[in-house]
Amino acid sequence: MKLLRKFNPCIKIFGIGIVIVLLITLPVLVRAKDQSKRIVSLAPSITESLYCLGLEEELIAVTSYCNYPEEAKQKEIIGSLTSPNIEKVFSLSPDLVLAVNGINRSQTIEKLKELGLEVIAFDESNNFDDIAKSFIRLGKLTNREEKAREIIEGVEAEIKFITQKLKASPSVKVFWEVGARPLVSVGEKSFANEFIRHSGGINIFANTFVRYPRVSREEVLKKNPEAIVLVTMGDVTEKEKVYWQKFKDLAAVRNNRIYIIDADKVCRPTPKSFLVGLQEVARFLHPEAFEGRKQF
Repeated sequence: MKLLRKFNPCIKIFGIGIVIVLLITLPVLVRAKDQSKRIVSLAPSITESLYCLGLEEELIAVTSYCNYPEEAKQKEIIGSLTSPNIEKVFSLSPDLVLAVNGINRSQTIEKLKELGLEVIAFDESNNFDDIAKSFIRLGKLTNREEKAREIIEGVEAEIKFITQKLKASPSVKVFWEVGARPLVSVGEKSFANEFIRHSGGINIFANTFVRYPRVSREEVLKKNPEAIVLVTMGDVTEKEKVYWQKFKDLAAVRNNRIYIIDADKVCRPTPKSFLVGLQEVARFLHPEAFEGRKQF
């Protein structure tokens, strides 16, 4: 008994120490758990970005247009991009609803806010700087800022490599087609122009004031592009390729430089998709610069 009494103070101190440690660490663990959110995404770019940041568990619902990554198709669907089911979104009790101005209707965003939901709307991205700012903002909102910055730094390094690699290469005149009936191209302020610019190309309609100008086929023939990039438009895409191939005097046709690119690679403004699209366009315009290099 004397021996036990002798060690009692040590045991008491040890026990007090455990209690103190628990008091300190438990609130931290609880806060960490509380930081996880139930998120609804109303745009494909947001959905992809959330997966990129490792937030797939927090993502509870997406739109029918959110098809990448493949796992996103297994999430709860709350409707289309332009007409989400507002009642369904509300019934899911999300902590955060993420939207994109210009992609999602302002009426949809306001209605969700009126229901008391926290809705964050990102501005539409027209260049890589916009993408980077939105991605880092998303990282801050979801406690993933450090990871977001690491990803952006990695993509910026790859973009720099590509632009440096093509610095000495001759510029290529490009016609970028996103619509056939009517014929629609891209202007200087468009997101697609970033792919052309960073890939050592010259957009033949860069001097237009609108992002997606309607143009005539006569204008295209007059500007005589050295390469034509057709963004997938369903069954129309192959028909457009066949149509342009009829003009044998067109530089792009003479040199067999009519390319087709998946719309998902160049229409979803995320860091990863931007890099994938840029890599493909750079190889289209300057294949000789990347011979023997499988991956940038």
